Amino acid sequence: MNREQWVQDNKFARMCALLLVMAWPWAVAAQHWAPQRNVLITIPNAPGSVIDTTARIVHKAIQDHKLIPVTSVLVNRAGGEQSIGYSFLHQRPNDPYHVSWANPALLSNHISGRSDFSHRDFTPIAYLMADGYVFAVRADHPLKSGHDLIDALRKNPESLNLAVGNSTHRIVIGMVLQQAKIDIKRVKMVVLQQGTQATSVLGGHVDLAVSPLPQLLPHLQSGKMRALALSATKRKGGVLADTPTWPELGYKNGTYQTWRAMIAPRGITPAQAAFWENVMRKVVQTEDFKAAAAKFEWDIEFKGGAETGRLMEDEYTRTRSVMSFLGLIKD
Repeated sequence: MNREQWVQDNKFARMCALLLVMAWPWAVAAQHWAPQRNVLITIPNAPGSVIDTTARIVHKAIQDHKLIPVTSVLVNRAGGEQSIGYSFLHQRPNDPYHVSWANPALLSNHISGRSDFSHRDFTPIAYLMADGYVFAVRADHPLKSGHDLIDALRKNPESLNLAVGNSTHRIVIGMVLQQAKIDIKRVKMVVLQQGTQATSVLGGHVDLAVSPLPQLLPHLQSGKMRALALSATKRKGGVLADTPTWPELGYKNGTYQTWRAMIAPRGITPAQAAFWENVMRKVVQTEDFKAAAAKFEWDIEFKGGAETGRLMEDEYTRTRSVMSFLGLIKD
């Protein structure tokens, strides 16, 4: 190597080193993003719904423990089988200042054609917990058990009115009735606004409510309602300690759990997604959240963004298969 070539190579090396030094602060900043202005958190259901209850508990933990450095606001955008809320989020690509809550309806509503959006249209942030659906009646209703429910529908599938809040609830019912070989097309499912199933049962307008526990909990605790069965893999404690799961009653396929997860617009950066994932991880570690989980019998099963995305993809496939069998997919 001659002197001239050595000098040129040395200059090139020093220039590369200088560029690396100049780029280092930007690289560090990109790895440690945090919001600098107000954040808007969407709840795609009405006040009083299960996902609304969860969102408010989590939001209080975020505020009380100062888990984000800016102010934040919860906004209910109900309607269109959650489509209104997801449409709002979808119109804000690359924007980490807007996030939303999601549950299995994000998958089932897209499969049925009720919504234009699925999990693939957003960035998965975190999966916090899951719980089974409760099948419950008014305390003075003739049905006393899950077996009574199945027997009544076997004798006459049209004899009862079953309250559902969305397509996910239909899937929960369908999984049990499919195994029981009941003609689901003849079963009356009354679609009600989220959060109103319990009041409709108490008013005598419908026979049975199918819902996650939070909506039914005060009525079960007061003795005004009675739980017949639970669509979970294991029995719960508390007010549901004496309530059998559908597998215990002989219906192994009668398991379907609802979950709550956070999603963000498509196109946010890995650092932005990591920030929100870390916030949710800290939330589930707070005593506030653990106390709420114990009260509502939630199973805390935290999953980060990547794992949440895989879970949603697997569940989308499973749910589509069940809905196709039950005739819930529009041609």
